Amino acid sequence: MTDSPLAEWCWNLPVSVAIRSVPWPFPALEILHIVGLVLVFGTVLIVDLRLLGVLLRREPACQISADLMRWAWPGFGVQLLTGPLLFIANSRKFYDSPFLRCKLVLLVLAVAFHFTVVRRVSASIDAGVARWTGGVSLALWAAVILSGISIELF
Repeated sequence: MTDSPLAEWCWNLPVSVAIRSVPWPFPALEILHIVGLVLVFGTVLIVDLRLLGVLLRREPACQISADLMRWAWPGFGVQLLTGPLLFIANSRKFYDSPFLRCKLVLLVLAVAFHFTVVRRVSASIDAGVARWTGGVSLALWAAVILSGISIELF
């Protein structure tokens, strides 16, 4: 628990109270958050496995990435909506969580890496750089997921 004014303000917001007032909204938000994660990470996983040379070797990585973005964007939108709602509903617990802070930093790094390095490398033909990029991207996203799971566990 925390004594942060911001955490207390979030805790007392009407939407936060409403989420906590009955048993189903928080688990429903968690399920939606996970669905969003599956959409985002599923598309990233396919692109990264292509860069690693494990999957869809005959297809250009840039084409795979472009085709899958129509699934990633809605998933990312769902996560951007549900994540803050999950936070405010349990802000007293989550505010001081080092795992939440770690997840947010890793998420920014993973998204930035994807939209800069992965996109650029997807269009190149250098297999060595592509493998390295796919591996780093997978590691970043795995760290985001593990830190997110750890928020609830610790």
